[in-house]
Amino acid sequence: MRTIKTKTAGLHYRILILLLLVLNSYAYPVKAQSSTRVFHIQNYFSEVYLVENNNKLVLIETGVPVEGYADSLAQSIEDLGFKTEHIALAIVTHGHGDHAGNAHYLQETFDIPIVGSQFDFEKFTSGKTELAKSKDVSIWGTRLRPNMDMDYPAFTPDILVGTTEVDLKKFGIDGKIIPLKGGHTPGGLTVLIGNQFFIGDAFIGTFALDGASLVPDDHHVREHFYHENTTVADQVLEVIEKIAKANNVTNIYPTHFGPVTTAGLSKYINEKPILKELSKLQASLLKEIEHGDSDVANTLLSKNFNIITPYGQQFAKTDFIQQRITSPKTKIETVSAEDFRIVKADNNTAIMTFLKKLKITNKEPQNIYATAFYTKIKDHWELVFEQDMLQQH
Repeated sequence: MRTIKTKTAGLHYRILILLLLVLNSYAYPVKAQSSTRVFHIQNYFSEVYLVENNNKLVLIETGVPVEGYADSLAQSIEDLGFKTEHIALAIVTHGHGDHAGNAHYLQETFDIPIVGSQFDFEKFTSGKTELAKSKDVSIWGTRLRPNMDMDYPAFTPDILVGTTEVDLKKFGIDGKIIPLKGGHTPGGLTVLIGNQFFIGDAFIGTFALDGASLVPDDHHVREHFYHENTTVADQVLEVIEKIAKANNVTNIYPTHFGPVTTAGLSKYINEKPILKELSKLQASLLKEIEHGDSDVANTLLSKNFNIITPYGQQFAKTDFIQQRITSPKTKIETVSAEDFRIVKADNNTAIMTFLKKLKITNKEPQNIYATAFYTKIKDHWELVFEQDMLQQH
């Protein structure tokens, strides 16, 4: 796969923004069916897709409202051998600034029709992301919220999508816009072109920290950082799965850290109840470890429990509780976990990985990659084994 370099930003952002910053802007083609080509353009910390179908161009998302981005987007499109003014349609999947940030620019500069949902109309016409309406569903939501609640140039979509599908044949495109019933925002849109399926921020792909940037990691499904309606956001996953299967979709494109496979989405949906239960149990265990309480450990840890530390030490249940919780030689000041992922699971067993952040008195904070094995005994999950390793940077 050839990477086409484009202009870099050269701007300085606060530390949380730097976590998302892709220092080298680039655009590259993604394999698709013969009549459809997908180009993934990543400039600054934003991602958009340029899709060619029947010799027509569709832009999905418009990027962030930061100085220099609009020029970098146009340059990326030119580097791919296209002209921005030839884009037939730009579709904004929802009203957040990292998706709608340059819709007004594209309208005014290139006369490109902009499509958006009527249910995010107030966001578009006010230029407000309105993250105050969203609930954090992961630690990353809390971390990024102060920097992602960005204002953008207000605009009025040329085409407003309601509750019914919009056929794109009138634009010469073999595809359709399929509205969702809310979740991430009230006005989420998905786009099916050929058998390529774009789903905005209904979910994201998994990521890893690479220096100062977040990059795709194994292309699995991960819940977005925040949603306005978490209940509907959960329901939307099955809607997307149904559409993908009905249209023989192999790859699904979330705007961030994609693509993922339809099979991967099905796996995530099937395992999500287990993921939620085990991650909650694990978080409770770590919270009690931090406070020197052993109630959760006595219940959650199997009688055959064994843990291997990053330094090769091994502890059985009784020793672990005594030396790490109730009577530690060195105090654990803080310990928390994030990025829970199910590796494999069935009704009675599960393997889960997660990242632990550990701070021991008089020592530097540690990032630990944990792999844990659980079994279910009489409707109760028990932690049987855990292997901890220092996270490599």
